Amino acid sequence: MKAALLRVLLLSVTLPFLSAAETKPNVLLIVSDDQGYGDFGFTGNTLVRTPNLDRLAAESAVFRNFAVAAACSPTRAALFTGRDHLLTGVWGVPPRANLRPDEARMPAFFKAAGYSTLHVGKLDSVKAEGKTIEAFGWDDYLGGGGYEHRDPMLWRPKNSVRGTGWAADIWTDFTLDYIRSHKDVPWFISLAYILPHRPWVCDEKYRAPFLAQGCSEELASCYGCIAHLDACVGRLLAGLREAGQAERTIVVFLSDNGPTGPDSKRAGPDGFVTGEDWERRNVAKLRGHKAAVWDNGIRVPCLVRWPGRVAPGERAAFGRVEDLLPTLLDLAAVPADAVAHMPFTGESLRPALEGGEAAVARPEAFRLAIAGAGAPRGGAALTERRYESHHLTLRGSRFKYHALPGGAGALYDLGADPGERFDVKDRYPEVAARLAAQCRARWDAVIASGRAFAPAADGKERQGGLEK
Repeated sequence: MKAALLRVLLLSVTLPFLSAAETKPNVLLIVSDDQGYGDFGFTGNTLVRTPNLDRLAAESAVFRNFAVAAACSPTRAALFTGRDHLLTGVWGVPPRANLRPDEARMPAFFKAAGYSTLHVGKLDSVKAEGKTIEAFGWDDYLGGGGYEHRDPMLWRPKNSVRGTGWAADIWTDFTLDYIRSHKDVPWFISLAYILPHRPWVCDEKYRAPFLAQGCSEELASCYGCIAHLDACVGRLLAGLREAGQAERTIVVFLSDNGPTGPDSKRAGPDGFVTGEDWERRNVAKLRGHKAAVWDNGIRVPCLVRWPGRVAPGERAAFGRVEDLLPTLLDLAAVPADAVAHMPFTGESLRPALEGGEAAVARPEAFRLAIAGAGAPRGGAALTERRYESHHLTLRGSRFKYHALPGGAGALYDLGADPGERFDVKDRYPEVAARLAAQCRARWDAVIASGRAFAPAADGKERQGGLEK
């Protein structure tokens, strides 16, 4: 009872965020790959082992009601630009991940404010055809190619080489070396792991404990990858402390989308997935999977830690991945006009971080399924793409509207039914009508922008689905 009261008191106090005259905070942005809502101890999974992420969650503001996009490229496009991914040109994974080169990206704002900037890991939405990574604001990078968990290609500005060892360890070591060598200047680091994206390949020491608990070979390998990721995060956080940088560093952690696995291939057209492994992963009983816009495809937890500035604890407020760029600029007192950019779709989550009202007014997240029924097909001109051909959603804090292919619609009350099992449009006809109109209006605005559905760099549309 006393602990609960203390948390309430902490969240009721307006926290002392940064003024322009103070020392600029570092920013460490960590993104995992295909780690679902249920793939953490702190979200209720008692089988997976994530002690370091659980500890980070205990030290952070935790957004559980947080929406990303259906797959990696759309999420990362929104993350780095602060914009609806469709407005950036991205409408799926390669070759549909064509983030337009005139979109300003997150590190450019920090670089303009005097930060040293680094990217490590997956290069999704970091580079663009015909432009270098440095053109988008990163001073330096150690990039990874494909999903090479072992002995990866290490892309550098010069002298790219093939590495020896586990990619996650190589990337973690490189990031720690950078942190230790940049104690006297503020830095921004984006660290994009490929764990636990398939193929699920990991050191036997991470896999063996799950086999011993009776997990299948597949699930043990998946959870072994997550355990490896967790160990890397633990090393990063320990390294920040040892370098004396923990107190002045904003750490953000999120995954890019929901889980995928062998069972997801057996999902029905309604988005429900069955299978023992899936049941053990999907502890919140959410509907769908990666590439779908049911909540198991787009809902992940987001953690924000800043010791002494952001009080730890749950935040009931709804958040979106496109909110993170405006939020970080706000926290670090970096002017939003430091770099010319397209209008943000996202809004700062600072009121929620300060412990304010749970329901911060914020537009719903507009999302597009990228695989299965209602996924966009190649070959159509922008003006020929029909609203009724797609599976679109408008997800808010409580209600979520689905515009289904063929013209039907459905409404779900996520507060009462997080698994999206009961259509309540007849119970809440005014809400359904309002969100249906808004969903159509958001689509019309995307099409009218002329920026959506950017073609592949070679000008050819292709049929395609998820990356393998």
